[in-house]
Parts: sequence; structure tokens; C-alpha cells
Amino acid sequence: MTMLLAKTRPGKGFSGYITTLLVILSFLSLTIFAQPATNVFPLSPLATKTLVDSLANQITKYYVLKDQALKMASYIRKRAREGQYNNYKDPHALAGALTSDVLFINRDEHFHVEYNPEMTNELLGYIDDVPKLVAQRLKLEKEKNFGFKKAEILNGNIGYLEISSFSRLNSYSKAAADAALKMLSNSRAIIIDLRYGVGGSPDMVNHIISHFFRNPTHVSDIYIRSENATLPYTTVPDSSYGVLNDIPIYILTSYKTFSAAEGLTYGLQSLKRATVVGEVTRGGAHTVTYRPLSSGFVADIPFGRAISPVTKKNWEKVGVTPDIKVPAERALEIAEMKIFEKAFENAKDSAEIKSLKWQLDLVQSINHPIQLDTITLQQFSGLYGAYSISYSAGTLYYQKTGKAKFPLIAMTSTMMRPKGNDTFTIEFYKNYFGKVNRIATRYDDGRVEYAERTD
Repeated sequence: MTMLLAKTRPGKGFSGYITTLLVILSFLSLTIFAQPATNVFPLSPLATKTLVDSLANQITKYYVLKDQALKMASYIRKRAREGQYNNYKDPHALAGALTSDVLFINRDEHFHVEYNPEMTNELLGYIDDVPKLVAQRLKLEKEKNFGFKKAEILNGNIGYLEISSFSRLNSYSKAAADAALKMLSNSRAIIIDLRYGVGGSPDMVNHIISHFFRNPTHVSDIYIRSENATLPYTTVPDSSYGVLNDIPIYILTSYKTFSAAEGLTYGLQSLKRATVVGEVTRGGAHTVTYRPLSSGFVADIPFGRAISPVTKKNWEKVGVTPDIKVPAERALEIAEMKIFEKAFENAKDSAEIKSLKWQLDLVQSINHPIQLDTITLQQFSGLYGAYSISYSAGTLYYQKTGKAKFPLIAMTSTMMRPKGNDTFTIEFYKNYFGKVNRIATRYDDGRVEYAERTD
């Protein structure tokens, strides 16, 4: 039961399941609410006062900034004395009013009050089947692949990893993280897309960062005000992923990037291990935990703050400033171009330069797609020796005798690439009279096959 008492909502904040110390503290502090939450609403004036007092007490004891905690608690008590919370018939509206009043004193985007009797009972330990609950939670996390949304190799051998949230670190989530990074380990560079990344476990953040350092490295501290205690986070290198120690890292950000996603970004940037591309992030550097209140209400209270051992600061309210500021929608393209720039600078011979140019052309055609009109596409249709170019329902198709048929995607007004195959391109030529009369099939190894129109 006590393990559940210390639980924080995955993905909500830069927290997770912090320490056994917090488990014990949670248990002791919850004894005043040792009865199941009820759904009686609207609340009586006495119940409303009890709710506000419980929230004020939790804020005073746990909120990470003591001076602000006292002001927050004082303000909502004042509002309660004025009767501001007595006429709410909707519990969710009351939760919203309490949230707004607390944030009026100090805008902390991690703070939140909600009406959730089921969660209240769970936090208090009133659970009929704990193993079933744990299994359900694990199933939900597996369905989200523990926050690892996409891992792929982009053109130019660029690794791409999109992370949406940071699950609690356990054997399952650790395996998912390791598999995603292992897949990208042969890349020339890795892009970590956190443009829609939010919160979660600092342990998972630290595990991911650990892949990129050869030696133990102090990444962050989390200071817990209520205990005057500091939890250090240091990388734990794994020699089996040594190749990742030297791979260049680029991180994509947006104004939506928040909490644990910011922690990963700030940590790698401050240690000069990653280049950040995109927009200034949202600015949430506090760890959070759910605290049960009375009458079925729950408060998400920031109880700790991250501190960088490098800057001695964090990103609360100011966000993480990118090394390269660009609109979020252009961040991926800009990161790719920077990677290609470095690759051309380090190219060892003409063959490598030629290969890079081939891949760059493909990347640019993907980033800047063009649409050709129906008349133009139909002009390309025809027989070219052993090659058949056909048009159907707005799409041009390419097929060599005895080979697979590929839909074509325009790269320029006269050049196409086959969908799903990056090993060749098709270029169309016109004669003096403007009629398409020839094609060239160009392969990535330098070969070119010309064919005259025969129909």
C-alpha cells in the first residue's frame, strides 16, 4: 500500500517515483484523511472549509518555495473566509477556482487541483486488488511504448527518436529505451524530437542521458524543500552502448516542450553534449506529487526543484533557450541541414561526397515536396524501352520489365523518386518540340540507364 501512496502521475511532471523517504512521509501525512472519499456535492460550508484547509496545509508543508507556499496558503484561506468557494455546484469548477487562485500568487504550471475520488481512494490505500491495478498501469504504459513514440533512420543515416513522455524506470521501460537507442547506434548523428515531449520520471531521463557519456557524469540535483534534502542524478555508463558516447546529438524543442523533456534538453545542453534546435520551451523545472485532500479532491503539488551542477540554475518559468532558434515546424529540417554540413566538412573522398549529395537531394525533396498537375504527369506516361511509365488516379507509376511497380514522387519538375526505394531516381527529358522523349534512371552507386521513348 505504501508504494502507491508515494505515486505520482506519469507524464505529468519532472518527477516519477522519487524515494522511500517520500513513501514514508506520504503515509504519515495521510492519516488525517483515513477514510474513503465520498461523492457528496455540493459541499457544505464546513466541508468547503475543510477542503481549503487541507489544501493550504499540504501547500505549506510541501510546496517547493517556502515563501510562495505561505502566500498561496494565506490567499486561499482569505478567499474561503470571504465565501468565494461556497456556491460551486460543480466539483470540477471548484477545483479550477482553487487552482486559479493558487496560481494567481505564483504561476507554477505543475500545480493543479482536481476532483478525482477514485484517485483519492487509491492514494489513501483503499484498493480492492493491488496486483490488478499494477498490471493495468503497466498495460497502459506498454500501449504507449513507455513514451518512445518513434525510432527510425532518416535519409543520410540520421537517427531520429521521438519521445512523448518519460515512464517510470523499470525493467520494461528500460528495455524499451535501450532498444530504441540501440537501433540508432549506427547513425552519423541522432535527432531527439521533444517538440511534443512532456513530463515523467527523472530516473528515465537520467537513464537516457547515461547512454551518451563514457564516464559517470553529474547531470542534475533535485532539492526537496520539506526535507531539506538533495537527490543527485549521475549517469551510469554502459560499455555495451559505447558507440553512442561520441555520436552528435540534436534536440528539437517547441513552446510545448515541458518538464522532464526540458530536463533532458537542459542537462545535455549544459554539459555541451547536444545542440538544441527550435523554440524556447515552456519552463517547468519542479518535481511533483499527488496529495489527497478531503471530499474527493487531489492536489498536484510541486515539492522539489531541479538544479544543474553546471549552471547552478534551472529552467523554471524561463524555459530552455535553443542554440539555434527557429520555428518548431522547421526544427527538424534545420537540424538535418546542420548534420549534412558537418558530414560534408568531414567527408574523406569524392565517393563519400557524392553519396552525401545523393542523400541530401532526397532529404530536400522530402522537406520541400512539390505537386505536379495532371497534364504534366500524363505527358510523362509512356513506354521507354524496358521501362513503363503509367498514370492512374493522380499518381505516376514506374516499372522495369520483370521488376516491381513503384509510385513516383516528384523531386523537381522533371525528376521523380520511387516511393519506398531510395536507390534510384527517374529523370525525364524533352525534345526540341517539348515532347517527353527520353528518361534516365540514375542509381545511388553512380550508374545511369538511358531509355528512348518507344510508344
